[in-house]
Amino acid sequence: MKKLSQHIEETLSDYLDGVLEPTRREAFEQLLRQDIELQKRLEALQAADSLLKQSTTEQPSKNFTSTVMSRLDQYPLRSGLSIRNGILLLVGVVVVMTTAVILLAAGAFNDTATLDLNSLTVTQRYIRQTLPSIAIDGKLMVNIIVLLNLALAFVVLDRAVLKPWFQRRMGTN
Repeated sequence: MKKLSQHIEETLSDYLDGVLEPTRREAFEQLLRQDIELQKRLEALQAADSLLKQSTTEQPSKNFTSTVMSRLDQYPLRSGLSIRNGILLLVGVVVVMTTAVILLAAGAFNDTATLDLNSLTVTQRYIRQTLPSIAIDGKLMVNIIVLLNLALAFVVLDRAVLKPWFQRRMGTN
């Protein structure tokens, strides 16, 4: 079925609702007799319209609002992370942190790398001035990553393990 224009869709809707003026109605019926796609669209809209007219609106019970309001505080909000998933995430964070600390202690990141900005193809193409070289201290970078990982571990421990654990203990007493 081809896409009909917005104007024809609106006219079709007005035709179904019976609000077209007699002259426009006759012209539209003439167009309907000639266009098979328009006839198919009209049949589809008539089927949908009759289906909607057959359905009835259901009324909620009279005490629906009071029941909902009374049960509002009954069920606590669950956190997005279960305790088991939180512990697994925490174990993963600890493993990564331990690996990074062992590599730091072994001296794997003691070297200083130099990043020459002039050797990059992007800078050669667009920038005509010479750019400085940047020294990157690997040990400092890994120390920062370990600290961020430690902060993440504390957040995960608090949100996924300690908070649900204390909430459960408060609920049982």
